[in-house]
Amino acid sequence: MALAVRVLSGAYHDSVKLMRISAAASGRPGVRQAAALMATPMNLEQLAASGLLAEDAEGAGPNDLVLVVDADDQSAAQEELAAMEAALTAPRTGGGAAGALANLTAPTLDAALGADPLINLALFSIPGPSVRREAERALGKGLHCLIFSDNVSIEDEAALKQTGRERGLLVMGPDCGTAYIAGVGLGFCNVVRPGGIGIVGAAGTGIQEAMAAIDAAGGGISCALGTGGRDVTDAVGGLAMIQAIETLSEDAATEVLFVLGKPPESAAFGKILEATARCGKPAVVHFVGDWNQDILEHLGLHVADSLAEAGRLAVSLSGGRADAAAPGLDSETRERIAGWSRTRAKGRRFLRGVYTGGTLCVEAQAIIGESIPGISSNAPLGKISRQMPDPRKSEGHTVVDMGDDLFTRGKPHPMIDPAPRSERIAQEAGDPETAVVLFDVVLGLGAHENPAGEAAKAIGEASNPNVLFIASVTGTEGDPQGLNAQRAKLEETGVLVADTHAGACLAAAAALEECT
Repeated sequence: MALAVRVLSGAYHDSVKLMRISAAASGRPGVRQAAALMATPMNLEQLAASGLLAEDAEGAGPNDLVLVVDADDQSAAQEELAAMEAALTAPRTGGGAAGALANLTAPTLDAALGADPLINLALFSIPGPSVRREAERALGKGLHCLIFSDNVSIEDEAALKQTGRERGLLVMGPDCGTAYIAGVGLGFCNVVRPGGIGIVGAAGTGIQEAMAAIDAAGGGISCALGTGGRDVTDAVGGLAMIQAIETLSEDAATEVLFVLGKPPESAAFGKILEATARCGKPAVVHFVGDWNQDILEHLGLHVADSLAEAGRLAVSLSGGRADAAAPGLDSETRERIAGWSRTRAKGRRFLRGVYTGGTLCVEAQAIIGESIPGISSNAPLGKISRQMPDPRKSEGHTVVDMGDDLFTRGKPHPMIDPAPRSERIAQEAGDPETAVVLFDVVLGLGAHENPAGEAAKAIGEASNPNVLFIASVTGTEGDPQGLNAQRAKLEETGVLVADTHAGACLAAAAALEECT
């Protein structure tokens, strides 16, 4: 073990940037582990647990940045440490329309506003306990807020959103991972064509799956506003979702509204439906899981059975020619499943879903749970599934969200660093009871440069013909990774790749029925 450490006092960088630097360094030859993080107590605890808390970093505080590299030898460690430090100041690239934006470096909010008085949105990726203070300052200066940070109390979230509403400013988040505003993707976002469909979503990967379906059907997006998943709880009352619906109802570029998310709690649900029903525009509503579609239809709202189907329906309502029919399995897919079933080892009978997208993890439970009972998850869906006793170990039918705090605390999200998810895929394939491994690949700005390639490598190393690997790829051909190229990488490894996530879930359910 050759450890190299550098502490940079007062050098703050947001968590997303630091996750990228950590992931890039950890993937290089000769490097065992690498970390770039602010020296908060929780992060120092994580370093200690990983064996990376060297003496040089023990005295660091929350305002200090720590770079750590564990490499095969000291020369490699020092070389990678220098590369990580250089990456801290490298110019930003990409970002859809953001590629045309200048890189603006400012030490304070006031300095940024002084350099560009047209700025009207602040994006926060800072420790959760600091969010309320900083977001209140931004709201006081007339800025909309997108809060990527998590670990913000629900009381702070409700207070910020109430303040934003009173001032006519949107507060998206906390834990808002996706938005598309004025042609610019923020957080994890796909590259899409402009159009007349406006999305409001309490779900990051849910928004991405919808955007991908709309793009595939030839439609375009006017705007996509994320709210954060807790917005639809009764404690927050859907404040951001309602405000976003009202905003897009007044937007001339938005012809059709598409509202989505995980199932809201009852009081919030009623308020959201009222706001959607009075928006004055055709509206598609899809909350993943067990909820009453009859209520929506009574209000004149359009409903669908999956995120992808709802996306196609939105395109149809906006004047496109999309087929809004529910997905099914074609004869080729059914034959492939039957062929696998004839040769598989008969002791294998369980589903193992391994997800990077939280909303897609929930949609898998909703769709597969209709025909396959007994699913457990670390993100269980109502009466359809139950809580896993230990999310690190699967028993029976399981669907695991690898983006949960348990797996990401102090580490990059699996959409940034797919290595932990690849390890879990290999772990599940090695279980003699596993029949089907179902997983998602999510593309776009902010995501890993080759997520399908990383998953394919893990599957190739597992090399188990008794296991049927099924995947969906959420993305567009305009994404940096390329939709067709990513699908091809999986297919070359023998993965059954569905056109949509709902299609992948239906294929998994059909395969599991073969095991009964």
